[in-house]
Amino acid sequence: MPAAQAQSALDARVDQIDKRLRTVERVVSRTTGGNGLIQPEIAPAQPQPDIIGAPSTQPITDLQQRMTAVEGQVSAVTGQVETLDHRLKLLEDQFSAYQKATDARLKALEDGNAGAAPADNAADAGATDAPARPGRPGAAPATGSKPAADPGRAQRIAAVARPKTGDNGEDAYTYGYRLWQAKFYPEAEAQLSGFSGKYPGHTRASRARNLLGMIYLDDNKPNLAAQIFYENYSKDPEGERAVDSLLNLAKTLVVLKKPATEVCRVYGEATKSYGDTMTASQKAILAKGRADNKCR
Repeated sequence: MPAAQAQSALDARVDQIDKRLRTVERVVSRTTGGNGLIQPEIAPAQPQPDIIGAPSTQPITDLQQRMTAVEGQVSAVTGQVETLDHRLKLLEDQFSAYQKATDARLKALEDGNAGAAPADNAADAGATDAPARPGRPGAAPATGSKPAADPGRAQRIAAVARPKTGDNGEDAYTYGYRLWQAKFYPEAEAQLSGFSGKYPGHTRASRARNLLGMIYLDDNKPNLAAQIFYENYSKDPEGERAVDSLLNLAKTLVVLKKPATEVCRVYGEATKSYGDTMTASQKAILAKGRADNKCR
């Protein structure tokens, strides 16, 4: 170790100085005939090794103590990082399973609705209040007729004002938000889907993903909502709406009738990841959610 090498070097220097001093003493003794009439210029000779050796011990001891403290701190931080990585891995595994299950169910719907209108194919397989369709377990027999078109829908959509600020990303987000407020969910979904790909690096990306998740949830598509909320948190944890997406994810898991332990795990992740940085309203949502699910 460096400290041991430094101590060894100091000991060697002390021994060398001690030998030189003894040589000087012998020369002085022969010169004066042993009567001590001539005093050596370095006096006293004997304490010198102690004076030289003493200061070197304390710095080495301090260095060893500081290194021990630093190693302890590094070990503690490493343990915390490993714990967070483990929690994140559990969340990733769970939502990977959700995504696979949803993809399989959507594919089954597409296979069963090959001749259906595009609007029918957009419905979520996990929606509890969605109209029954062919190929869905427990679905009512298909009549072969398409639902009557709403003649006034196009006019109502046209009445939703399109912003024109010159910032295409900002306008897309704002228009999607207005469509959502007007409850035109399919149009709002189309407006905000793939926002990050269309406008990479835009300041509204985190907001757009969180809003898309809320639209899916309001449109009775909780499986898709859960995926969007999780991706917004995991891919951009410092994003403007990351903490909101984590809280919305817990809410969506309740809608999906997932065990309370999974819901509480998400609330726990929100507490550990954001803690005191949450707003008052976010803390209130967290506290209510934990109480409703009897989280410890």
